[in-house]
Amino acid sequence: MKIINIYENSSYTLDSKYIYEFVQLLKDNKKLPVRLKEETLFFDSYTIGSIQIKDLIINILPRTPKVTNNHYLEMQLYNEGLLDEKIVSLLGESASYGIQDNLINLFLEETFELVSRGLEGSFIKIQEETNQIHGRILVDKISPINLLQDKIPIEYEMHTLNTSYNKLIKLALERSKILTKKKNHIKLLALTNSFFDEIDADIHNLNELLQTEDEKLYFSNEKYPIVLGLAKKILKDLKINLTNNKITSSSYLVNSNNLFEKYVRTVLTNHLKLKITKWDKPKRMGKLKVDSTEFIKSYSPDIMIDFHNDSNSAFAVLDAKNKDISNHNKIGSISDLYQLLFYCYSLNSNYGGLVYPYYGKLDPVRINIESFKETNLFAFSIDFSKHIKDRNLTFSRSIKETLNILN
Repeated sequence: MKIINIYENSSYTLDSKYIYEFVQLLKDNKKLPVRLKEETLFFDSYTIGSIQIKDLIINILPRTPKVTNNHYLEMQLYNEGLLDEKIVSLLGESASYGIQDNLINLFLEETFELVSRGLEGSFIKIQEETNQIHGRILVDKISPINLLQDKIPIEYEMHTLNTSYNKLIKLALERSKILTKKKNHIKLLALTNSFFDEIDADIHNLNELLQTEDEKLYFSNEKYPIVLGLAKKILKDLKINLTNNKITSSSYLVNSNNLFEKYVRTVLTNHLKLKITKWDKPKRMGKLKVDSTEFIKSYSPDIMIDFHNDSNSAFAVLDAKNKDISNHNKIGSISDLYQLLFYCYSLNSNYGGLVYPYYGKLDPVRINIESFKETNLFAFSIDFSKHIKDRNLTFSRSIKETLNILN
């Protein structure tokens, strides 16, 4: 397998032998954040992840040093409630393979844990016409034909493992089988597949299964929620091109900016008692008119702490900046500071902050703006050298202490 590493916001020129398969991948997955011009791949801004074409793997890496695709997958799982920070880390921090393989690896490991604790089923209602009473008689459905045949309609409950959630897991196992050739994955598949032998699942019913899988609200086996979440990511977010039951190309691509912003907001929501919000729609700040055409200007801060709609004010405003600040001179670019100052002014905020990803310890930095001495601005960082639990606690503690939040 040939592995190529490039960085986000860059391009890559394909060897001509990979062009056909990649074109088919684009044809089957029209919303992929990548386009092909002649033989060169151009990715949408801030796209990271991995693409596999035949024997070629292209890993698109984050631009922040030492912060890996693995960290961003971890952020995504945490944002979606699939990674509990009580678990130090379900993902190997030093894993060198791409985000796609990481996802499959995690899914197979967690599925093995699930089957080790036992599959769960559900009771379903069965209706049939019979001359043996073993359920509730459906009086309103009795017809003369039933009576002539000496049968009556009944309804009864039956326990089955053939449920929508088990079907989704089976389909994800089947997709994993054709996606990976790794020995440890093949071993895990062999250990788990047999538990799903009697479960009838058809990939053509995927949309229907996705709509009905959440009918069960509680599982005794605590592994079900994360395994189901990972299964859905493999079935929905991991894009493939399938030819003769063989995957010739696949991709798992995400937007690093969006992930980091949501991660910062999720961490603070989970650790601060004050309300953390972001508007559903940007707020209007002004307008301009060119000839007869009117243009509306609006704004939407990433994170507002203790926002009050009635007074249009927030205790603090934070802006998540998914940028490399290993060179500390890059902390607080002029455009970022102007934006943050505008947010603070518009929302009558006592504090404003920029939040960066970083690998290592970096205490909060006060930013003194000479023309705005009354505004308290800070730069915060999230230390990705720490495991997720310590990372989240350290960051949320720095926000509380710096902004004098008493909780």
